[in-house]
Amino acid sequence: MALVIAPVECVCTRVAYLPGTAVLRYDWEGSKGRARMSVAMGWPAREGVQELLWLVEGLEGKVSVGVAADPQPGWGEHRCHLTLDRATASWTSEGLALQLTGPAPLDRFGAAAIGNHLVSAGERCGFRLRVAADACTPSFATTPGAVDTDVQATAQAWRDWVAGVRYDGPWRDAVIRSAITLKMLIYEPSGAVVAAATSSVPEQIGGVRNWDYRYTWLRDAGFTLNALYLLGCIEEARAYAAWLCRATAAHGLPLRVLYGIDGRADLPEQELGDLAGYRGSRPVRVGNDAETQLQLDSYGELTDCLAICEVLGEDVMRGQWPHFRRLIDFVAEHWSDPDSGIWEVRDRPRHFVHSKAMAWVALDRGCQLVDTYGLDGDLDRWRREADTLRAQILTHGVVGGRFRRAYDDDALDASLLMLPITGFVDGADPLAVATLDAIRAQLTIDGAVTDALILRYPPNAGDGLPGQEGTFAIASFWLVEALALAGRRAEALAAGDALLALQGLVGLYAEELDPHTGSQLGNIPQAFTHIGLINAALRLTEQTLRGHPDTSFHAIQPGQTP
Repeated sequence: MALVIAPVECVCTRVAYLPGTAVLRYDWEGSKGRARMSVAMGWPAREGVQELLWLVEGLEGKVSVGVAADPQPGWGEHRCHLTLDRATASWTSEGLALQLTGPAPLDRFGAAAIGNHLVSAGERCGFRLRVAADACTPSFATTPGAVDTDVQATAQAWRDWVAGVRYDGPWRDAVIRSAITLKMLIYEPSGAVVAAATSSVPEQIGGVRNWDYRYTWLRDAGFTLNALYLLGCIEEARAYAAWLCRATAAHGLPLRVLYGIDGRADLPEQELGDLAGYRGSRPVRVGNDAETQLQLDSYGELTDCLAICEVLGEDVMRGQWPHFRRLIDFVAEHWSDPDSGIWEVRDRPRHFVHSKAMAWVALDRGCQLVDTYGLDGDLDRWRREADTLRAQILTHGVVGGRFRRAYDDDALDASLLMLPITGFVDGADPLAVATLDAIRAQLTIDGAVTDALILRYPPNAGDGLPGQEGTFAIASFWLVEALALAGRRAEALAAGDALLALQGLVGLYAEELDPHTGSQLGNIPQAFTHIGLINAALRLTEQTLRGHPDTSFHAIQPGQTP
């Protein structure tokens, strides 16, 4: 939907979230006056209808507030029927209904509604947009007082939620902002965590690395559940764990790489040739062909989620143990296959070391679940395959005293930082330390704003796509974790401080960062990045449900909370 509600002939001089909330506060200034605008998504939702709220307050002189709303559902493929009733505009189109109400009459401009309202110093005006699957019921009042009440109620709801977040350690403000962002990326009806709120925001301006991330990736699963449970977001963690079970069991094996937030699979990639894309970055894509790739890391991530739940005495996933047992059997049968890897390369499958290590995680966690919690499974086979796979990784996945990207590729890969994080190898092991130091030496960029920013893999490593990309934000937070696991806490804190200095304007992170300017690249806000920040901070406080057996399986007994 193309929608603008903002003072005209003014510039925005400041924008920030109200502390501890998801309510945005804008300051506007022009030659004739100043105004402040608060914007919020009403929470909790009313009657199954979601609302966006705007409250504009005149601070000085007079400010004209312009309105232009032009819904174009389906990326412009569907048109809306517009009905105007003075200050209310209603649109309907194929199961979608929107209703915008403001303080002054609106005019028609094609299928768009436009308007203008003058706000003087000391005055306020409110706008309310309602979104529903069916025709909207009559809107609640848009008097300034009514909108103000709802904005304040939303802000208080966020503060109440934040009060339940458990964290007291480094970078607390950034961790809280990341927790709020993660909460905003949860699709409440199902509990799924969307990877990002956008599609096709480019990893290289003007390039073709533009992907649709409005889905849920299994590669994020263990990271996400670890963060939610340890922050005390128990309701969200349980809902997400239950969604993981429903979505993956419904579609069986092999696992899909990604699923729709309502649990759908079959999300074919399409290019929308009529759309120019952000700053001319084409093509704009809907759907994602990576969904049908084989990615062995997904199996380790999902099995780790069940292990996390069992550690906490949470039975939300145990009911799907037959599904997990088949999943681990699948890994025992297929771990020797090449795959497309965590980065979803589009040239050819390979024997990626990270993928093999995560297949080992699936087998290892399966064995521990049987041993520790008495679940049934083919323990002898799983243990035998896990030992064989581990030996193979340590033979074919190592070169020059460090891990390498793939069995046939001596290059480095940031995903190798995950091997100590998931417990495949101790963080202080010489292999892990040598890999960490080599990544810092070879995957950083000369002249970067900080050497904490790292690439996913060398630019010439090959991934089946033209062009270059920025440094990968979550990989940089993995670097912080790896440094902490290596016992280099001061370096980890310094790297984290440097990354926090690159937060976006309102504390949000995209998928990647330009190494020379620190500007955000790729889809935003990116759950993966914010989860990485949270887990890095938790690692520095020595809290985790992932990784080494002494911390993930024995330090917390079933039935306890972390």
